[in-house]
Amino acid sequence: MAQQGGPKVNQARGTADGIRRRGTMSKGDQREAQILDATRRLLTKKPMAKLTVDDITNATDISRTSFYFYFPSKQAVLARLMEDVSDSFVQTHVWLPSTGPQRDLLHAQLTGAAEIWHDNSTILVCSLEGYDSSYPPLTEFIDAIQTRFTSALAAKIDRDRAAGLAPEGIDSATLATLVALMRDGRLSQLSAAPRNEVTRGIDDLAEAILRLIYGRLD
Repeated sequence: MAQQGGPKVNQARGTADGIRRRGTMSKGDQREAQILDATRRLLTKKPMAKLTVDDITNATDISRTSFYFYFPSKQAVLARLMEDVSDSFVQTHVWLPSTGPQRDLLHAQLTGAAEIWHDNSTILVCSLEGYDSSYPPLTEFIDAIQTRFTSALAAKIDRDRAAGLAPEGIDSATLATLVALMRDGRLSQLSAAPRNEVTRGIDDLAEAILRLIYGRLD
C-alpha cells in the first residue's frame, strides 16, 4: 500500500535510517523499548492516524525532546514495530522455497502467519490501510515487505511452471500479488476470530491459493 525529507528506507536490511539501533540494553535501549511498548499498547485503543507523539510520551514519562532523539516521528516508531513483525513473518516462510503444491507446508506457513496477525493486528492493519502516504520511509518500507513476499512467490510459481507442476496462465508476478492481497485480507479478518473459525479459514485459504496457482487438485 507526497514526498518529504526524512530518513530513507534501507530495503536490503529492512530498516529505516534514522531509527537508532544498538546491540546491548543500555538506558537508551530501555527508553526505545518503552516507546515501542507504549505505542503498541496505545494502538489497541486508537488508530495510528489519531495517535500523537504527546500520547506516546505521556504513556512513557519521556519528554518530547527525548522521544525525537530516538525516533524522528511517530511513523518511524510504526516502521520499527513493523520491522520486528516482518522479521517474524520470514521465519514462517517454509512453503515458498518448496517444490510443487506441498499443501502441508502451505498450511503451516499460513498458520504461522495467522498467529502473527493475531498478536500484531493493530500494527499490521496500518499496512493494509496504506498509512501514511505523507511519510515516504514508511510507505517504502511497507512496499519492501510486500515485494519480498510477492517476489518469492512469483519465483516459486515460475519454478513450478518450468517443472510442469503448475499450469501456465496469469503472469507470475500478477498472480503472486493477487494471492498476497487475498491472504492479507483474509488473515486480517481472522485475527480476532475464534480458534475453530481460524482453523477453517486457514484450510479454505490454503485451498484457494493452491487452486489459483495449480488449478484443481485431486
